[in-house]
Amino acid sequence: MAENKSATENPKLHEVVPREVVGRDIIARYQGQFRGAAYECLTLLEGGELDRVYCDYQDDFVTRLNVDGQQIYNFYQVKTKNKLNHQWGINEIFGLYKKKKQASIDKIEHSFAGKLLIHTVKFNNSCGKVIFLTNIHFDDDVESCMKACLDNDQDNKHYASLLETFNTAFSKDAPLDEIEVLKAIKKLQLEPNKSYLLPSDENFYAIARDTIFKYSEIDLKKIESEEIINNLVSLVERKSFTKLVLNCDESDLDEIAGICLEDMLDILSISRGAYNLLNDGGDVQAIKNASIIQRLLSQGGASNQMIEYASKCKVNWDIWYREKRHNIPEFDLNFIMDRVALIANQWANKNQSLEELRKEIANLSNDLKDVSKTLTNELLLGGVFSVIVRNESQ
Repeated sequence: MAENKSATENPKLHEVVPREVVGRDIIARYQGQFRGAAYECLTLLEGGELDRVYCDYQDDFVTRLNVDGQQIYNFYQVKTKNKLNHQWGINEIFGLYKKKKQASIDKIEHSFAGKLLIHTVKFNNSCGKVIFLTNIHFDDDVESCMKACLDNDQDNKHYASLLETFNTAFSKDAPLDEIEVLKAIKKLQLEPNKSYLLPSDENFYAIARDTIFKYSEIDLKKIESEEIINNLVSLVERKSFTKLVLNCDESDLDEIAGICLEDMLDILSISRGAYNLLNDGGDVQAIKNASIIQRLLSQGGASNQMIEYASKCKVNWDIWYREKRHNIPEFDLNFIMDRVALIANQWANKNQSLEELRKEIANLSNDLKDVSKTLTNELLLGGVFSVIVRNESQ
């Protein structure tokens, strides 16, 4: 009896039902947004059209692509649910009623899809896609409506309502014609079952680790991948909460809210200088090759200056080889390549010092002085690293 009285008079923190847990739900939703943006940032390593990710500006995050010299923006909205068996319904996604025919313009405009579709009007041809990301699924009505959007199936009552109300909801002052409305609606994408959006999902680190290895060859240990991804998520968070200056221009916005490839190189501890030298030299695997050169030279105690120098030599060797391979007799060229490959393999596989590498290259340069007067020590060093990165990439 005394024990029960004590529990009543002196309850512990966990024994009292909290007034609200909204704060924790909001934090979880923000974490989903940060993880979604961080995951998209990994695509920067691919070196394709994507060149910047903007955090919490215009939408949860926005990606910028450079497509044939034109900037195209994709807008992302992230919504998560801890209750995994919940399914987003037609009213939540589109603001449409399940059974009632009459649609509320206000509900459509402020629905999840509505907040995305407005970008298709405001940004017109600069808008590429508008994407809704979630960790759960959609109900049958939502799935049917999305299929109708793709097929222009106006027998679907929800799609028909969306078509009918589009201009009133999103472009009242300058109505779009039917073709423009269809084009805008087809930009909407719903992507379910993204489990990595939840802070509790450990697969996020494994997915990120595989992506980093694919594009940079860096084979991270579990603790290393967690540290790198946590740093990336923290960067997204800082970019999301940094106060924007009034009337900021594009460069201000890029700096304050944007994340680019150079930021990813910093997080991965890859030399910007080495990457830029390789990329400017036309190396299609600049990130991966910069990573390989940095890893091998760092193991030998090389400085960043030496890493950038070796990268520059590698670029010059590639240029020399493209230009000279047809001018040097095949007999001589094969012997040159064999000697360079031998030095590269010995240095990479036997953990030889930089001084030993310098001596081997000096000896080779001396042996080849009668074969080609253009083959300098610097070019041969570049040849060694060209062989190394080719071997490591296979």
